[in-house]
Amino acid sequence: MRKILILMAYVGAACTPEKTNPKGQERVAVAPITEDAKGTDQVVVIPPHGDPPAPPISEPTKPAVTQGPEAGNLNVQWVAGAANCNQDNNGALQVHAYNKNLTILRQNKCVNFEAPFIYLIFGAQKALLIDTGATASATTFPLAATVENLLVEHYGAAQRAQIMLIVAHSHAHGDHRAADAQFTGRANTTVVGTSQAAVMSFFGITNWPNSVANYDLGGRMIQAIPIPGHEPSSLAFYDAQTGILFTGDTLYPGRLYIQDWEVYRASVARLQAFANGKTITHVLGAHVEISKTPGQDYPAGSTFQPDEHVLQLKKEALTLLDAELKNIGPTPMRKVLDEFIISP
Repeated sequence: MRKILILMAYVGAACTPEKTNPKGQERVAVAPITEDAKGTDQVVVIPPHGDPPAPPISEPTKPAVTQGPEAGNLNVQWVAGAANCNQDNNGALQVHAYNKNLTILRQNKCVNFEAPFIYLIFGAQKALLIDTGATASATTFPLAATVENLLVEHYGAAQRAQIMLIVAHSHAHGDHRAADAQFTGRANTTVVGTSQAAVMSFFGITNWPNSVANYDLGGRMIQAIPIPGHEPSSLAFYDAQTGILFTGDTLYPGRLYIQDWEVYRASVARLQAFANGKTITHVLGAHVEISKTPGQDYPAGSTFQPDEHVLQLKKEALTLLDAELKNIGPTPMRKVLDEFIISP
């Protein structure tokens, strides 16, 4: 009898079902989220048979990647004319690749003493040419042909047909638009007018001169900033990809001629406010008229500047110009500074 009872107890225990959690309701514990782990899910699944949970895997926090402006090279000796232009063997245009996506051109002072700088910016869908120089003739100053060669070189012959060239201007003075006619009527080319109305319409500037317009070249946003004062339709262009601020004749190493003193002062103040908080790698204007000797400029009309200042200015030059204009006040006054001369 005792053996029978023992056997029955054993069978009863074997037939008692094991307690399990309902399907889909495994016990889940969420590990405490520390400050280092915020933003990541650390979920630990506890096995049904009571095994201790494995410790959460903590991956090292990766530092945020910050990409700075696209670097470029301004280590260049610009052709600065010749002592005797009849014996000058330099070409009409000097071409310098700042990097693969920006080319700087300079007109030879022996072709025209103004020797303006011209900028060609490449985007994925459009290219922007800022200014067309001081000479109209395609024979003595083959700007359009040179730019076309640069476009084909950059995009490839097949792709060039898909790219629109935008020819715009820092302002309307003749030494910055003389070669516009070389581009008029060319395929895949738009020449922007130089009147204030034309500039506003093309770039979508709604409130002149207080609004800034964005213009997309295709993966490359250019900002157009109205800065009248030197001339009524003056524009600055900011290229975030390189951090370069293009300032035309409003700021450059030379004589800053001012047509409307109060309008110019207000424009420089707005431009300074725009630049605050932005990365400005270089300020590039349209001329060089000053020498390496602080405050010493070359006479107007010079065709030879053998010891000229470099093209680029720093962001601090804009800050200085704004401060000096504020200090001078509403009455125009000439002032000589190391890198530029305020010339009302």
